[in-house]
Amino acid sequence: MKKFIIILTSVVITLGAGLLGVYLYITHPSKEYELKNYSFKAPDSIECIGYTTNQWITYKFFGEKIFVRDIDENCDLETAKEFVNKISEDAKFEKLEGYPYDGYYYTAKIICWELTGNKDVHIGYILGTDTNYFNIYCECSPSKAKIIKPVIEKIAKTAKYTSDFRLAEKPDVYDCEYLSVYTGSKYYCRECDDTYTIKPDHILALEEKYANTNNPEKIVFPNLDIKVYDNGKSPAELADDRYNSSLELNENDEKFYDVVTRDQKDMFGLKCEHVFVIFQKEFYYDEYYFSKGKYTYRIEAGYIKNQNYSDEADIKEMLDGITIKDIK
Repeated sequence: MKKFIIILTSVVITLGAGLLGVYLYITHPSKEYELKNYSFKAPDSIECIGYTTNQWITYKFFGEKIFVRDIDENCDLETAKEFVNKISEDAKFEKLEGYPYDGYYYTAKIICWELTGNKDVHIGYILGTDTNYFNIYCECSPSKAKIIKPVIEKIAKTAKYTSDFRLAEKPDVYDCEYLSVYTGSKYYCRECDDTYTIKPDHILALEEKYANTNNPEKIVFPNLDIKVYDNGKSPAELADDRYNSSLELNENDEKFYDVVTRDQKDMFGLKCEHVFVIFQKEFYYDEYYFSKGKYTYRIEAGYIKNQNYSDEADIKEMLDGITIKDIK
Protein backbone atom coordinates (compact mmCIF):
# COMPACT_ATOMS: atom_id res chain seq x y z
CA MET A 1 0.00 0.00 0.00
CA LYS A 2 2.80 2.35 0.96
CA LYS A 3 4.61 1.54 -2.30
CA PHE A 4 1.42 2.27 -4.27
CA ILE A 5 1.05 5.67 -2.57
CA ILE A 6 4.67 6.54 -3.38
CA ILE A 7 4.19 5.56 -7.03
CA LEU A 8 0.92 7.47 -7.24
CA THR A 9 2.53 10.53 -5.67
CA SER A 10 5.38 10.37 -8.18
CA VAL A 11 2.90 10.14 -11.07
CA VAL A 12 0.94 13.14 -9.77
CA ILE A 13 4.13 15.19 -9.34
CA THR A 14 5.37 14.24 -12.80
CA LEU A 15 1.99 14.99 -14.37
CA GLY A 16 1.77 18.30 -12.52
CA ALA A 17 5.26 19.29 -13.65
CA GLY A 18 4.37 18.35 -17.21
CA LEU A 19 1.18 20.39 -17.15
CA LEU A 20 3.06 23.33 -15.63
CA GLY A 21 5.64 23.06 -18.39
CA VAL A 22 2.93 23.02 -21.04
CA TYR A 23 1.20 26.01 -19.43
CA LEU A 24 4.44 28.00 -19.30
CA TYR A 25 5.17 27.12 -22.93
CA ILE A 26 1.72 28.26 -23.98
CA THR A 27 1.62 31.51 -22.01
CA HIS A 28 5.20 32.65 -21.30
CA PRO A 29 6.21 35.48 -23.67
CA SER A 30 9.64 34.81 -25.16
CA LYS A 31 10.02 36.13 -28.72
CA GLU A 32 10.07 39.90 -29.28
CA TYR A 33 8.25 41.70 -32.11
CA GLU A 34 8.37 45.31 -33.29
CA LEU A 35 5.48 47.47 -34.46
CA LYS A 36 5.47 51.14 -35.42
CA ASN A 37 4.96 52.49 -31.91
CA TYR A 38 5.23 49.39 -29.72
CA SER A 39 7.35 46.35 -29.10
CA PHE A 40 6.00 43.25 -27.36
CA LYS A 41 6.77 39.61 -26.67
CA ALA A 42 4.76 36.55 -27.67
CA PRO A 43 5.11 32.90 -26.59
CA ASP A 44 6.52 30.28 -28.95
CA SER A 45 3.22 28.43 -28.77
CA ILE A 46 1.50 30.84 -31.13
CA GLU A 47 2.33 30.84 -34.83
CA CYS A 48 3.08 34.14 -36.52
CA ILE A 49 1.18 34.05 -39.82
CA GLY A 50 2.89 37.25 -40.92
CA TYR A 51 3.16 41.01 -40.89
CA THR A 52 0.78 42.83 -43.19
CA THR A 53 2.29 46.21 -42.29
CA ASN A 54 4.36 47.52 -39.41
CA GLN A 55 1.05 48.23 -37.66
CA TRP A 56 -0.57 44.79 -37.87
CA ILE A 57 0.55 41.24 -37.03
CA THR A 58 -1.59 38.11 -37.22
CA TYR A 59 -1.00 34.94 -35.19
CA LYS A 60 -2.67 31.57 -35.09
CA PHE A 61 -3.35 29.75 -31.82
CA PHE A 62 -5.74 26.94 -30.90
CA GLY A 63 -7.29 27.11 -34.38
CA GLU A 64 -8.08 30.83 -34.12
CA LYS A 65 -6.46 34.03 -35.34
CA ILE A 66 -5.08 36.53 -32.84
CA PHE A 67 -4.62 40.05 -34.17
CA VAL A 68 -2.14 42.57 -32.78
CA ARG A 69 -2.57 46.15 -33.90
CA ASP A 70 -0.63 49.34 -33.36
CA ILE A 71 -3.34 52.01 -33.53
CA ASP A 72 -2.82 55.73 -34.09
CA GLU A 73 -6.34 56.69 -33.06
CA ASN A 74 -7.81 60.18 -32.90
CA CYS A 75 -9.25 60.05 -29.37
CA ASP A 76 -8.47 59.12 -25.79
CA LEU A 77 -9.31 55.74 -24.27
CA GLU A 78 -12.53 56.88 -22.62
CA THR A 79 -13.89 58.23 -25.91
CA ALA A 80 -12.93 54.99 -27.66
CA LYS A 81 -14.76 53.06 -24.94
CA GLU A 82 -17.84 55.25 -25.43
CA PHE A 83 -17.68 54.62 -29.19
CA VAL A 84 -17.60 50.83 -28.70
CA ASN A 85 -20.55 51.06 -26.30
CA LYS A 86 -22.53 52.93 -28.96
CA ILE A 87 -22.05 50.22 -31.60
CA SER A 88 -22.35 47.21 -29.27
CA GLU A 89 -24.70 47.25 -26.28
CA ASP A 90 -23.20 43.96 -25.08
CA ALA A 91 -19.67 45.36 -24.68
CA LYS A 92 -18.12 45.01 -21.20
CA PHE A 93 -14.94 46.70 -20.00
CA GLU A 94 -12.58 45.93 -17.12
CA LYS A 95 -10.05 48.59 -16.11
CA LEU A 96 -6.52 47.18 -16.27
CA GLU A 97 -4.32 47.07 -13.18
CA GLY A 98 -0.67 46.06 -13.11
CA TYR A 99 -0.13 46.91 -16.79
CA PRO A 100 2.49 49.31 -18.18
CA TYR A 101 -0.18 51.73 -19.49
CA ASP A 102 -3.80 52.62 -18.88
CA GLY A 103 -6.28 50.45 -20.70
CA TYR A 104 -9.13 47.95 -20.69
CA TYR A 105 -9.87 44.29 -21.16
CA TYR A 106 -13.12 44.08 -23.12
CA THR A 107 -15.59 41.55 -24.40
CA ALA A 108 -18.37 42.08 -26.91
CA LYS A 109 -20.81 40.06 -28.93
CA ILE A 110 -19.84 39.98 -32.60
CA ILE A 111 -22.38 42.05 -34.51
CA CYS A 112 -22.15 40.14 -37.82
CA TRP A 113 -22.15 36.75 -36.14
CA GLU A 114 -23.75 35.07 -39.16
CA LEU A 115 -20.52 35.74 -41.12
CA THR A 116 -18.26 34.13 -38.53
CA GLY A 117 -19.92 30.75 -37.95
CA ASN A 118 -19.72 29.78 -34.30
CA LYS A 119 -17.36 32.61 -33.37
CA ASP A 120 -19.70 34.69 -31.30
CA VAL A 121 -17.48 36.59 -28.87
CA HIS A 122 -14.82 39.27 -29.35
CA ILE A 123 -12.19 39.48 -26.57
CA GLY A 124 -9.28 41.86 -26.40
CA TYR A 125 -7.02 44.30 -24.63
CA ILE A 126 -6.43 47.92 -25.54
CA LEU A 127 -3.88 50.04 -23.69
CA GLY A 128 -1.55 52.89 -24.46
CA THR A 129 -0.49 56.49 -24.22
CA ASP A 130 -1.44 59.71 -26.01
CA THR A 131 -3.56 58.63 -28.97
CA ASN A 132 -1.33 55.63 -29.72
CA TYR A 133 -2.69 52.28 -28.56
CA PHE A 134 -1.63 48.66 -28.42
CA ASN A 135 -4.57 46.41 -29.27
CA ILE A 136 -4.65 42.60 -29.18
CA TYR A 137 -7.87 40.67 -29.80
CA CYS A 138 -9.46 37.43 -30.96
CA GLU A 139 -12.89 36.38 -32.23
CA CYS A 140 -13.82 32.90 -31.06
CA SER A 141 -16.34 30.77 -29.21
CA PRO A 142 -16.84 31.38 -25.45
CA SER A 143 -15.24 28.02 -24.62
CA LYS A 144 -12.08 28.85 -26.57
CA ALA A 145 -11.99 32.33 -25.05
CA LYS A 146 -11.18 30.78 -21.66
CA ILE A 147 -8.00 29.25 -23.13
CA ILE A 148 -7.01 32.17 -25.35
CA LYS A 149 -7.48 34.95 -22.79
CA PRO A 150 -4.43 34.01 -20.63
CA VAL A 151 -2.24 34.07 -23.73
CA ILE A 152 -3.29 37.51 -24.98
CA GLU A 153 -3.19 38.80 -21.39
CA LYS A 154 0.48 37.85 -21.05
CA ILE A 155 1.28 39.44 -24.42
CA ALA A 156 -0.52 42.67 -23.48
CA LYS A 157 1.55 42.96 -20.30
CA THR A 158 4.78 43.00 -22.34
CA ALA A 159 3.74 45.96 -24.55
CA LYS A 160 6.33 48.75 -24.55
CA TYR A 161 5.83 52.15 -26.16
CA THR A 162 8.88 52.87 -28.33
CA SER A 163 7.92 55.96 -30.35
CA ASP A 164 8.65 59.61 -29.70
CA PHE A 165 5.65 60.66 -31.81
CA ARG A 166 3.23 63.13 -30.26
CA LEU A 167 0.09 64.27 -32.04
CA ALA A 168 0.63 67.92 -31.03
CA GLU A 169 3.78 68.04 -33.16
CA LYS A 170 2.03 67.21 -36.44
CA PRO A 171 2.39 69.75 -39.29
CA ASP A 172 -0.60 71.82 -40.43
CA VAL A 173 -0.09 70.69 -44.03
CA TYR A 174 0.43 67.21 -45.44
CA ASP A 175 2.57 67.73 -48.52
CA CYS A 176 3.77 65.29 -51.17
CA GLU A 177 4.61 65.37 -54.88
CA TYR A 178 1.00 64.77 -55.98
CA LEU A 179 -0.99 67.12 -53.74
CA SER A 180 -1.05 69.06 -50.50
CA VAL A 181 -3.71 68.86 -47.81
CA TYR A 182 -4.19 71.71 -45.35
CA THR A 183 -5.34 70.24 -42.04
CA GLY A 184 -4.63 72.93 -39.46
CA SER A 185 -4.82 71.66 -35.89
CA LYS A 186 -8.34 70.31 -36.41
CA TYR A 187 -7.59 67.36 -38.71
CA TYR A 188 -4.75 65.01 -39.58
CA CYS A 189 -3.77 63.55 -42.93
CA ARG A 190 -1.47 60.54 -43.19
CA GLU A 191 -0.69 57.51 -45.27
CA CYS A 192 -3.19 54.85 -44.32
CA ASP A 193 -2.82 51.18 -43.52
CA ASP A 194 -4.35 49.35 -46.49
CA THR A 195 -4.66 46.11 -44.56
CA TYR A 196 -7.57 44.74 -46.52
CA THR A 197 -6.15 45.44 -50.00
CA ILE A 198 -4.23 42.36 -51.08
CA LYS A 199 -2.93 43.79 -54.37
CA PRO A 200 -3.22 47.59 -54.26
CA ASP A 201 -3.42 49.22 -57.68
CA HIS A 202 -2.70 52.71 -56.35
CA ILE A 203 0.63 54.38 -55.65
CA LEU A 204 -0.52 56.51 -52.72
CA ALA A 205 -3.30 56.13 -50.13
CA LEU A 206 -4.12 58.84 -47.57
CA GLU A 207 -6.81 59.34 -44.96
CA GLU A 208 -7.95 62.56 -43.33
CA LYS A 209 -9.98 62.63 -40.10
CA TYR A 210 -10.37 64.64 -36.91
CA ALA A 211 -6.98 64.89 -35.21
CA ASN A 212 -8.15 64.48 -31.62
CA THR A 213 -11.75 64.33 -30.50
CA ASN A 214 -13.68 63.63 -27.32
CA ASN A 215 -16.84 63.12 -29.38
CA PRO A 216 -17.38 59.46 -30.35
CA GLU A 217 -19.42 60.65 -33.36
CA LYS A 218 -16.21 62.13 -34.83
CA ILE A 219 -13.93 59.11 -34.50
CA VAL A 220 -14.76 57.56 -37.88
CA PHE A 221 -16.69 60.30 -39.67
CA PRO A 222 -16.16 62.71 -41.31
CA ASN A 223 -13.26 61.31 -43.32
CA LEU A 224 -11.54 61.63 -46.65
CA ASP A 225 -10.02 58.65 -48.43
CA ILE A 226 -7.51 59.86 -51.02
CA LYS A 227 -5.85 57.63 -53.60
CA VAL A 228 -3.51 58.30 -56.51
CA TYR A 229 -3.37 55.83 -59.42
CA ASP A 230 -0.94 55.13 -62.23
CA ASN A 231 -2.67 52.02 -63.56
CA GLY A 232 -3.74 53.20 -67.00
CA LYS A 233 -7.42 53.61 -66.08
CA SER A 234 -9.20 56.88 -66.78
CA PRO A 235 -11.35 58.70 -64.19
CA ALA A 236 -14.48 57.66 -66.12
CA GLU A 237 -13.45 53.99 -66.06
CA LEU A 238 -12.79 54.03 -62.31
CA ALA A 239 -16.08 55.83 -61.64
CA ASP A 240 -17.98 53.42 -63.89
CA ASP A 241 -16.42 50.45 -62.07
CA ARG A 242 -17.59 51.85 -58.73
CA TYR A 243 -21.04 52.74 -60.02
CA ASN A 244 -21.61 49.36 -61.67
CA SER A 245 -20.41 47.42 -58.62
CA SER A 246 -22.85 49.44 -56.48
CA LEU A 247 -25.71 48.59 -58.82
CA GLU A 248 -24.68 44.94 -58.73
CA LEU A 249 -24.82 44.96 -54.92
CA ASN A 250 -28.30 46.41 -55.08
CA GLU A 251 -29.39 43.70 -57.53
CA ASN A 252 -28.27 41.05 -55.03
CA ASP A 253 -29.64 42.98 -52.05
CA GLU A 254 -32.07 45.74 -52.94
CA LYS A 255 -31.63 47.33 -49.50
CA PHE A 256 -27.82 47.61 -49.58
CA TYR A 257 -27.61 51.19 -50.92
CA ASP A 258 -30.51 53.58 -50.54
CA VAL A 259 -29.27 55.86 -53.33
CA VAL A 260 -26.73 55.40 -56.15
CA THR A 261 -26.09 58.18 -58.72
CA ARG A 262 -23.46 58.89 -61.38
CA ASP A 263 -22.73 62.34 -62.85
CA GLN A 264 -20.01 65.02 -63.10
CA LYS A 265 -18.97 67.78 -60.69
CA ASP A 266 -16.54 70.70 -60.72
CA MET A 267 -14.08 70.21 -57.83
CA PHE A 268 -10.46 71.19 -57.14
CA GLY A 269 -10.57 73.41 -60.23
CA LEU A 270 -11.18 70.36 -62.40
CA LYS A 271 -14.03 68.47 -64.06
CA CYS A 272 -14.57 65.34 -61.98
CA GLU A 273 -16.44 62.11 -62.55
CA HIS A 274 -18.76 61.75 -59.56
CA VAL A 275 -20.41 58.80 -57.82
CA PHE A 276 -22.76 59.38 -54.89
CA VAL A 277 -24.20 56.71 -52.59
CA ILE A 278 -26.24 56.64 -49.39
CA PHE A 279 -25.92 53.64 -47.09
CA GLN A 280 -28.41 52.84 -44.30
CA LYS A 281 -30.08 56.22 -44.86
CA GLU A 282 -27.46 58.30 -42.98
CA PHE A 283 -24.00 57.36 -44.30
CA TYR A 284 -23.21 59.54 -47.32
CA TYR A 285 -20.32 59.04 -49.74
CA ASP A 286 -19.23 61.45 -52.48
CA GLU A 287 -16.52 60.03 -54.74
CA TYR A 288 -14.59 62.30 -57.11
CA TYR A 289 -12.42 60.89 -59.93
CA PHE A 290 -10.12 63.10 -62.04
CA SER A 291 -6.72 63.25 -63.76
CA LYS A 292 -3.84 65.69 -63.45
CA GLY A 293 -0.83 65.03 -65.64
CA LYS A 294 -0.30 61.29 -66.00
CA TYR A 295 -1.95 60.43 -62.67
CA THR A 296 -5.55 59.67 -61.81
CA TYR A 297 -7.03 60.62 -58.44
CA ARG A 298 -9.92 59.33 -56.38
CA ILE A 299 -11.12 61.33 -53.38
CA GLU A 300 -13.95 59.84 -51.34
CA ALA A 301 -15.71 61.97 -48.74
CA GLY A 302 -17.57 59.95 -46.12
CA TYR A 303 -19.92 61.69 -43.71
CA ILE A 304 -23.03 61.26 -41.58
CA LYS A 305 -26.24 63.15 -42.24
CA ASN A 306 -29.51 62.59 -40.40
CA GLN A 307 -32.28 64.58 -38.72
CA ASN A 308 -30.15 65.42 -35.67
CA TYR A 309 -26.60 65.55 -36.97
CA SER A 310 -24.53 66.45 -40.04
CA ASP A 311 -20.84 66.35 -40.99
CA GLU A 312 -21.31 68.38 -44.17
CA ALA A 313 -19.58 71.55 -42.91
CA ASP A 314 -16.53 69.53 -41.83
CA ILE A 315 -16.38 67.72 -45.17
CA LYS A 316 -16.50 71.02 -47.10
CA GLU A 317 -13.67 72.35 -44.94
CA MET A 318 -11.59 69.22 -45.60
CA LEU A 319 -12.19 69.27 -49.35
CA ASP A 320 -11.41 73.00 -49.56
CA GLY A 321 -8.01 72.29 -48.01
CA ILE A 322 -6.86 70.07 -50.91
CA THR A 323 -4.57 71.42 -53.63
CA ILE A 324 -3.74 69.18 -56.60
CA LYS A 325 -0.22 69.83 -57.90
CA ASP A 326 0.96 70.30 -61.48
CA ILE A 327 3.34 67.43 -62.16
CA LYS A 328 5.59 67.67 -65.20
